[in-house]
Amino acid sequence: MKNLNKMTLATLLASALTFSAATAIADDDLASMQMKVEQFGLISIDEAKNIALQEKPGVVKDIELDSIDNGGGWEYEVEVVQEDGTEWDIDIHAKTGELRKVERD
Repeated sequence: MKNLNKMTLATLLASALTFSAATAIADDDLASMQMKVEQFGLISIDEAKNIALQEKPGVVKDIELDSIDNGGGWEYEVEVVQEDGTEWDIDIHAKTGELRKVERD
């Protein structure tokens, strides 16, 4: 029974650490994103939305500010829904405004 409790505790602890690490990477809180925009000299949230909508017209469903792997800076991940229900994931470099990825969801 003690081994089962230790395994359960270890599993819960690992899950909590994984969740914690994941939430530190992506940021969809507007106030926190705005703080990073100002702190790191990034393009604005509205600019990122406009770039995404120029690529795929529709409605912005969600926007997040993510760190790029290997210290590559920041990128916006914008989810756009078009009139016919098609959803797109559009990644935009947050410093340069360059399109990094356009992918149907």
